[in-house]
Amino acid sequence: MMPTKIENIIFNINNFKNRKKIMLEKLKHAIQNNEVDTDILPHLDILNSLPFCFTTSSCSGRIALIDAPLVGPKYESKKAFRWHSMIDLNSVWEAINSYKPSHILWLKFDSFIISFSVSSITWAMFFIKLARYINLKDSGIRSINPQAGFVNMDFMSTEKISAPIKTPSSLLVSYETLSNILDIANFLMIKNRIKLNMLRDCLELIKQHISDEHMTPPRLQIFQPIVKKYRAKIEELRNNEIFVKYEYSNIRE
Repeated sequence: MMPTKIENIIFNINNFKNRKKIMLEKLKHAIQNNEVDTDILPHLDILNSLPFCFTTSSCSGRIALIDAPLVGPKYESKKAFRWHSMIDLNSVWEAINSYKPSHILWLKFDSFIISFSVSSITWAMFFIKLARYINLKDSGIRSINPQAGFVNMDFMSTEKISAPIKTPSSLLVSYETLSNILDIANFLMIKNRIKLNMLRDCLELIKQHISDEHMTPPRLQIFQPIVKKYRAKIEELRNNEIFVKYEYSNIRE
């Protein structure tokens, strides 16, 4: 039988507190400069109110046109256009035709992401379990740095699109093809908002739990009513005209 090794990880709390103070000041300036998506502000407020947590970056979800090379470093990429809500076809078509890419122009949909740090392995493990419980399966721990005083992690959903649209010399899609891609991207934006709202409600419940002087994580079962509510909302998307167009019509055939 293999022996079990138990490692006690001690975090530098002073470094954590100093880093949190710096990051909250950066967030304050970003909000003042309108650089933070308003839909995600409630989530950031709640996470930053927890004594063992602070946020580092975020995005509420976006549809974007990204000029990026097939081979090369990330800094060579350029965000040509981006939208944080549903967007109409003609606006995107006009943006594509007005832009001459240096590399490949990609149409992308990315779900929301909240990057944050916690000063506790116990809470980091809880947040991972919560993310799985509410089906945010791309969430995870990015690094553990006890000396710095924190665990870096993300809340992130799984919905993504990445389609090549244009090269420096040619257009790769027709108006009709773009219409289909954008329909699905807009549908995923709706689904993304539902999941983002579900996460907000879960975070509010955690804040309430902490305010009741429970410094240990709650049981996952207390989130079941929230999960049930938002799963029903996602199920209702089967009645959405985009779902009917691309899914239900095929089922009937």
